[in-house]
Amino acid sequence: MEFDSEADAKNFYDEYARQEGFIVRIDKCHRSEIDNRIISRRLTCNKEGFHVRGKNDKVNPYRKPRVSIREGCEAMMMVKVNKCGKWVVTKFVKEHSHPLMGSGVRSYRTTVSFPFFNSSH
Repeated sequence: MEFDSEADAKNFYDEYARQEGFIVRIDKCHRSEIDNRIISRRLTCNKEGFHVRGKNDKVNPYRKPRVSIREGCEAMMMVKVNKCGKWVVTKFVKEHSHPLMGSGVRSYRTTVSFPFFNSSH
């Protein structure tokens, strides 16, 4: 598959994720050494990987520790810009290591509204 832009690729994967029942996380990218523009992007399931506490992470005694939602899922789509400027899917992993939420799920990003983004202000 090929897309005109990185945003088009992300929109496609977002819609695919919504239909399948998972949420997309924008993961790693690679940048050009010449002009620093993004030349590849990895979009993953939000349950990709595992949360690892870093040595500099401090435990706050006033806050409850958050439960990690990561389960090591490997589902992802990798896109890369080609010589013609099109974004091409170079790797796609469909299988998830966890149950999906069902068809047509809405992510928190599309269901939460923020009043300060209202155009009437």
